[in-house]
Amino acid sequence: MKTKRILCLLLCMCMLLSLTACGKASNYQAYVRSIISSNYLGVTDEYIKMTGANEEDAEAIYLQNVTRLANNLSSYYGLEISGDPELAPAMVDLAKQIYGKAKFDVGKAYKDNNINYVDVTIYPIDILNQTNPEIIEYVKNFNTAVENGDYNDYTKEEYEYEFASGIIGILAGAVSDIDYAEPETVKVRIILSDDSYYIGSDDVKNIDRAIISTDVTQTFDDATAADATPTDGE
Repeated sequence: MKTKRILCLLLCMCMLLSLTACGKASNYQAYVRSIISSNYLGVTDEYIKMTGANEEDAEAIYLQNVTRLANNLSSYYGLEISGDPELAPAMVDLAKQIYGKAKFDVGKAYKDNNINYVDVTIYPIDILNQTNPEIIEYVKNFNTAVENGDYNDYTKEEYEYEFASGIIGILAGAVSDIDYAEPETVKVRIILSDDSYYIGSDDVKNIDRAIISTDVTQTFDDATAADATPTDGE
């Protein structure tokens, strides 16, 4: 059993929805909006209508996306909960709630050098900075309890559950009044192909990077520099 430490957040891209759509230029704005709504809000109706996507596939990719966020958050906070029947789904549900707070404005389509674009203004979810002071204090206190032997009689599973439930609780408590970072604008290019159009993977990635701010201003360093290894109950 070791002292808990916060790790470096790495948002790993998975496949997000971005199929081709058909129709007039007036639909470019709606198309881009539907992609964001499908991937982060789980609202797939408009996207399915515009692209002919399979409803089950669209919902599966949304679930894959929130699971990705859940896994990233678990890794960031050093939570070993992948096999926990209560906390693993709780983290996925938390990820849904966080992505459900995605805030964005999709502008009207316009041309620049004869190329079609749609500007997307994204207000990055800033839950990492919002909760950072409370989580840092929580981890410090948890580490002190570990060093004092408070968890010596815990099994590894009980120890991991105790730590993870506290982190998840702090994050969940912030969702209802979530903070946002300064808005970012992603210039999305509409790529034409015969009678259809789509947006490229780079623009999908740029949108994804902006949805949640990973620029954490306060780091967790000295408080978790040493590994404490008290006897556990394994």
